[in-house]
Amino acid sequence: MFQKLIKKIKGIYHIVITYFAYIITGRPGESMIVIGVTGTKGKTSTVYTMYQTLTTLGLKVGLSSSVYCSDGKTLYKNPLRNSMPGKGRIHQLMRDSKQHGATVFIVEVTSEGLAQNRHRGIHFDSVIITNLYPEHLESHGGFENYKKAKGLLFQSFERSQDKFIQGKIIQPIAWVNQDDSHQEYYRGLTHKTVQSIGKSTDSTLIMENIHSSTSGLAFTYRDRNDNTIYQVTTPILGKFMGYNLLFVIGVAHWLGFEYDNINQALNQLVDIPGRMNHIATNPHVFVDYAHIPEALVQVYGTINNDFKGSGKTIAILGSCGGGRDTWKRSPMGKVAGSMNDYVIVTDEDPYDEDPQAIIDQVFAGVLESGKIENKNAWKVLSRRDAIIKALDIASPEDTIIITGKGSETSIIRAHGQKEQWSDTETVLELIK
Repeated sequence: MFQKLIKKIKGIYHIVITYFAYIITGRPGESMIVIGVTGTKGKTSTVYTMYQTLTTLGLKVGLSSSVYCSDGKTLYKNPLRNSMPGKGRIHQLMRDSKQHGATVFIVEVTSEGLAQNRHRGIHFDSVIITNLYPEHLESHGGFENYKKAKGLLFQSFERSQDKFIQGKIIQPIAWVNQDDSHQEYYRGLTHKTVQSIGKSTDSTLIMENIHSSTSGLAFTYRDRNDNTIYQVTTPILGKFMGYNLLFVIGVAHWLGFEYDNINQALNQLVDIPGRMNHIATNPHVFVDYAHIPEALVQVYGTINNDFKGSGKTIAILGSCGGGRDTWKRSPMGKVAGSMNDYVIVTDEDPYDEDPQAIIDQVFAGVLESGKIENKNAWKVLSRRDAIIKALDIASPEDTIIITGKGSETSIIRAHGQKEQWSDTETVLELIK
């Protein structure tokens, strides 16, 4: 009861602060095209590749995301460990972007941010939901509440009106993943135009013939309205990125760009920090943010299908603390154990929990998969020591996959204390 009261008070606080920021910043979102991206997986990848694509196509773009922010002039690392910052920061960033000539602003939208009303006063012209899987279940009070929290973006979008920007009428449009089982629910939350992407032939943009390799991703797609087949080649890794890129293609085309020009821009993409980053060879080392079972399946599947070769795979993983999604710990361990040759379970973000207790819970799933402790699976409390262990047992042809932190630069310990940390920098330092 007390926690519900605290949540309600926080929600009211954010409504007041956000609308106040909306007014004092001069309502910047009314004179820009605002795109909101939510979903369980792929939010950060979608917004960052969209930012890159639209800037390559010649637009000035503002951005608020978990990894990067942009004020329409400068792209910089997000200084906060918060994908959707509160206290009116998004409106302030939108104002700065507008002042620097940006015509488009992209927002990475989280369920927590929506539940806390951080989206208030942002008039979205296009919204996207990439997919939906169980996550943040404790904080939302179950999957249905989590699903509804994501739906707040579509309910907010339903109130959006046409905008007149640079001589053009901008009509609101929503995007869903046709292959996701929850897409009908989100379609039902708005009477605006809804388009879709996916492998299903019912999609607006239909993905076909997708191939992933060490050099990147290639796939074809067609627009259901004209059936012309288009080819995409991009240095971005992983078949699962095909869905994210289709959203980017759809939005860019909605903004008036031809498919051929969009495809050329996708060929110039660079890595998304912390998302399938190939940071070393001999052995191969990958760093990825994957932190739920479904994301691990995609990452390990990509490695096994496209990179493994004759070598073995060594997975390093943990799970966050703070009472967050405790249900996923054992399933993540089971996925890691069943899809890799060796597994090392280590520390991640324990917050106020006992890090060893978290490791033990993840490791229970590893053992359930059939792995044997100290033979092909280990518990190593120190994340640095876990990486050292992986490098010690790896042959030059093997592949090490480090998940859970991605591009994050700290480990959160008790009482919110931050310990400086980088998976990528640590690997490169140890290899030297």
